[in-house]
Amino acid sequence: MMDDRLHFSGIKHLVFDWNGTLIDDIALAVSAVNRCGERYAVPPIDTARYRALFDFPIADFYAALGFDLQRTPFAKIVEHYLEHFDRNVAHCPLHDGVFEVLEAAREAGIGVSIVSASHCDVLLHTLDAKGLYGRFEHVVGLSHNQATSKTAEAVLLQKRLGTPANRTLFIGDTLHDYDVARAVGWKPLLVSTGHQDASRLQRADAPVFGSLGELLGYYASDTRRCVAHEEV
Repeated sequence: MMDDRLHFSGIKHLVFDWNGTLIDDIALAVSAVNRCGERYAVPPIDTARYRALFDFPIADFYAALGFDLQRTPFAKIVEHYLEHFDRNVAHCPLHDGVFEVLEAAREAGIGVSIVSASHCDVLLHTLDAKGLYGRFEHVVGLSHNQATSKTAEAVLLQKRLGTPANRTLFIGDTLHDYDVARAVGWKPLLVSTGHQDASRLQRADAPVFGSLGELLGYYASDTRRCVAHEEV
């Protein structure tokens, strides 16, 4: 883990992952996976096992859990998963510190956007339900339900931002988010409250925070230091 308390120096834009980063949907995800497991005769898992195994491509994750993807097409499993997940995700709570981080970014003149592997329609509906609609400059989700990488969407967002990629910080909760950031040229930062546990996230060459609130503490400290420097 890289311990760098100055990630916000020079940052012009924050891009957030959604699932597991801003919204606490882990319990729902585990429930939806187990619902699929019940249908296809795969043993249930708990949250710890989910976070230890969850990965991209998601088809490999299901294979690791014991789903027979030769017998049951991955698309059918995803369809069954989303029937439960999409219907209930708007009821999931936000992680602590979401509104505080967004407000701190606004006060500092830092833009904020979202890139998510959720379907765009579901994403927008959930943002509205959580009081976040209109709080982001750009909201980018998938146009399909194939549970694929969001790298292509991140590349398109970077073009829309019109600022140097290394001035953007991407905050996510998985090693896939780290890979997306590196592919686009964004600086990665990870929080361990989401879909992968801290021990896995620490394999990446990126700062790992225990929560958004912890991130906010570092950010506030850095802001005070910058203000003090400007007043000298």
